[in-house]
Amino acid sequence: MKMLQTPVASVLDTKIEKTINYVRQFKGVVVALSAGVDSSLVAMLAHKALGGRAVAATAVSESLPPGELEVAKKTAAEVGIKHVIVRTNELQNPNYAANPDDRCYYCKDTLYRELRALAEDLGLEAILDGTQMDDLGDDRPGRRAAREAGVQSPLLEAGFSKNEVREAARSLGLSVWDKPAMPCLSSRIPHGQNVTEEKLWAIGQAELFIKQLTGVRDLRVRHHEVLARIEVTPEERHLFFDADIMDQIDAKLRSLGFTAVTLDLRGYRKPRAEGPSEGIVLPVLNLAPR
Repeated sequence: MKMLQTPVASVLDTKIEKTINYVRQFKGVVVALSAGVDSSLVAMLAHKALGGRAVAATAVSESLPPGELEVAKKTAAEVGIKHVIVRTNELQNPNYAANPDDRCYYCKDTLYRELRALAEDLGLEAILDGTQMDDLGDDRPGRRAAREAGVQSPLLEAGFSKNEVREAARSLGLSVWDKPAMPCLSSRIPHGQNVTEEKLWAIGQAELFIKQLTGVRDLRVRHHEVLARIEVTPEERHLFFDADIMDQIDAKLRSLGFTAVTLDLRGYRKPRAEGPSEGIVLPVLNLAPR
């Protein structure tokens, strides 16, 4: 294991070793690998702990943002861990599609059922996720599903904070160490408004186009039925301050079925829990006023 070379090296090294030792107690694990840094670090350390008895699994459904599967595949290749893709069908669950406040519970319940079946097929004991200390302050219905499914959280057991996860991932060479969080596309739809395949497709295509056009990294396109509201971090708002770029984004999103396109002038700020906004937040800028 490569030792960290930072002022907090001893603290992070201790937590890394604690995580590895925690994983070693299991007779094989399936790591729920998204494209995020938390689960990527778990995959790396699980592979260090168990070698071929650690398998990473990425769930694919209509709510997965474009490009995230490719990032997960790249991460698994970097780590050297076996990577499996599982198809989940949470959108077929009326409780999920109705988009209640606890929608994430139904998503994670579906995921962990699939991963438990995979673990049993492969003769592996435990399911691991990327939960860390900072997640405990959020309202996360998915955590309830994890508890019910007996999912283990090695980063939480070792006391990792989000900043420590990123620092450990950077020092250990994971390319996703500074990747912004990218929750599922359903989180762009306000609670109480149905989640549909058509909405998720429109959101995914809108975000893909905007990222390719502007180079923005941290992006949300909120789906308010006929209105698309674009959120980026305050530091990236300047990427949109060009008339031609605004016109191109407006035209593309209108071609996807939106009749109005706005930019939230405050910029995206992570709420207490990552999730959909409950209404149209002002101030906003109409990208192509008519």
